[in-house]
Amino acid sequence: MKRLLLCFGCLLILHSYTMLLSSCNKRHITVDDLLIVVNPEKALLDEPIDISISNLLANEQLLLELSSKDADGGIWKSHATFQANNKGVINVTKQAPLCGSYKGIDPMGLFWSMAPIDTDSSKNTFMSRGTVNLCEVLLSVSSKGTLRAQKIIRRLFFSPDVEKKDIREEGIVGTLFYPKNMKKSPGLITIPGSGGMIPESISQFIASHGYTVLALAYFGAEGLPKSLSLIPLEYFQNAMRWLKKQPQVESGKIALMGHSRGAEVVLLLASLFPGEMAGVIAVSGPSLVYGDFSPEKKSAWTYKNIPIPCMPYVTDQEIFEAIKAGHIIGHSGTIKDPFRDAQTFLYGINMKKYNNMMKKAAIPVENIRCPLLIISGDDDAMWPSAVFGKRIMERLDAHGSIIKKRHSNYPHAGHYLFTFPYAPSIDLPVPMASGWSLLGGTPQGNAYAIEQSWKEMLEFLKEM
Repeated sequence: MKRLLLCFGCLLILHSYTMLLSSCNKRHITVDDLLIVVNPEKALLDEPIDISISNLLANEQLLLELSSKDADGGIWKSHATFQANNKGVINVTKQAPLCGSYKGIDPMGLFWSMAPIDTDSSKNTFMSRGTVNLCEVLLSVSSKGTLRAQKIIRRLFFSPDVEKKDIREEGIVGTLFYPKNMKKSPGLITIPGSGGMIPESISQFIASHGYTVLALAYFGAEGLPKSLSLIPLEYFQNAMRWLKKQPQVESGKIALMGHSRGAEVVLLLASLFPGEMAGVIAVSGPSLVYGDFSPEKKSAWTYKNIPIPCMPYVTDQEIFEAIKAGHIIGHSGTIKDPFRDAQTFLYGINMKKYNNMMKKAAIPVENIRCPLLIISGDDDAMWPSAVFGKRIMERLDAHGSIIKKRHSNYPHAGHYLFTFPYAPSIDLPVPMASGWSLLGGTPQGNAYAIEQSWKEMLEFLKEM
C-alpha cells in the first residue's frame, strides 16, 4: 500500500502553472490590421483577463491558441474557434467558442484547458518554477491555416512586494513570506501532503494578498524525520507559537491550512490545541488518522511521545479479493490504466472488521473551537475526501458544535485543489511508488472548483 497517498505534496508541481517560453518571439507580431487587446497584459495568476480581437470581417472565424513549454521542454496547448460579430469583433470574455478545448463562456477557458501534446510522456507535468516570477504564455491567432498575429501574455506568481526568508530556527524548517510594506498582518501556516517539501509557491501567492505565511516542512528535510512516520505534533505547535512572535504578525490571527495528509494534521492540531489558532482550512483531507507507509505500519503522528491511533490500510490480499468479488474495479497502475485509490479507501472504511479501529482513529473534531472550512472534490480519485468531509460535518453536528463551519464539495472535481486559479486542470496520471494514479475530476470541474475554492479561502482568511 506504499503507493497510497504518496507524494501528494509534490503534486504541487502538477498544477503550479510554471510555464516558461524559451523559444518564442517576445514581440507582438501582426501580418495585417487585426488588433489583439489583452487587459491586463501583466497581472497575478488569480486575476482574470479580457481578450478581444477587432478589425475583423463581420462573422469571420478565427482560431485562437495558447501555447507554452514546461521546464522539461514539453509543449502545452489549448485552442478555441470563435466567430466575430457583425462589427468584426471577438470578445473571449463574453463569447463561447464554436468548438475547442473548452465549452461555454469562460474568460479563462484557454488557460485552464491547456494540456500536453505528448500525453504518453512521463514528463507531462509543469516543473518547479524555481525563482522565476514571470510566466509567459503565447497567444496565436490564425484563420484558414494562416497565422495572423501573436501576443505574449504575462502572469505573475507573486507580488514583487513579498519578502522571502528561509527559516531554520527553533527546530522549524520552512520559508516565511510577508508583504514588506505591511506592519501587521494575519498569519497562516501552510502544510503540504505526504510528498513533503516546503509549499513555497502557494504560500508566496497567498502572501501577495496581504498575509504573513509560513510554508512549513515536516519531514524529508535536514533536521526533520526522514519520512512521514511518528511526526511529533509538538513540532507544529512550536511552529504556531514561533509565528505568533514574529513582529509582522497579528498574534491573535493565526490560521492553519493543509492539503491531503496536511489537512489531516491541521484537523488534529485544531482538535488537540483548540485555543492556538483562529481558523483551519482542510483541503481534500480525511476524517480519520492514517498511518505511515513503512512495512511496520507505524503511526504517522505522535503526541507526548505516544503514537496517535491510526486507521489500517486495506491489505493487498483484501484488495485482490475485493476486485475478484467485483467490489473494486481493478487497474494495472500503468500510464494507460492508472489506479483510482479512492475506491480502495472507500472499501476499507466500509469493512466491518475495521469498525473498532475506525472509531479510535476518528479525528475528534468536536474539540475544535475556531472557524473551519473543508474543501473537497466529489470525484477525488486519491481518497474519498467528499465522504470524509461529510462525516466531519456530521460528527460536529452530533456533538452540538457551534463553531462556524462549512464543507464545500465540488462536483466533477478531483483531489488536487491546493493550487492557483486558472492553472491547467487536466487530470494526468501521476507517478507513484507502485505505479501511476489519477487525481480525479474533469478539466472544467477542476477549474471551477479551484477558482471558487480559492475565493472561499481568501474570504475565510479575511473574516478571521
